[in-house]
Amino acid sequence: MHRDIYCTKSTNEHRTYEFVSDGPKGSIKKVINFDEMGDNFFNLSFGDWDETVPELDDKVRSNNHDRDKVLATVAGAVMSFIKYYPNAIVFAKGSTPARTRLYQMGILANWQEISILLTVKGYIDGHWQPIEKCKNYEAFMVKIK
Repeated sequence: MHRDIYCTKSTNEHRTYEFVSDGPKGSIKKVINFDEMGDNFFNLSFGDWDETVPELDDKVRSNNHDRDKVLATVAGAVMSFIKYYPNAIVFAKGSTPARTRLYQMGILANWQEISILLTVKGYIDGHWQPIEKCKNYEAFMVKIK
């Protein structure tokens, strides 16, 4: 995808990516984690880094007016992760239905490029299926073709 993205720093054997969102609310540290849930099955978690806890907060809404750039950065991190773990299946679900829908909109908006590189399935009505427009999925799973 040829979109403007933030520069990421990878740590933890390419299982954690960090970047800073810059906007009217200031500089906000963002973290993307790929947590292994089973053999080559990874959960993607993403959110703002809360220094007070310290942990990732996937419920906060930072509203730094850079949503598309942030989502493109997360997509770039997924591609980087899969480069290092080519057998990985990445599971993604937003912390709210609205966020899951936002992820779906991002996938579909870039479908022409994504579909060349990745197999993407959506979870709906109790099963996984290739994603289609006009359906609202509960979660997504991606792997390299």
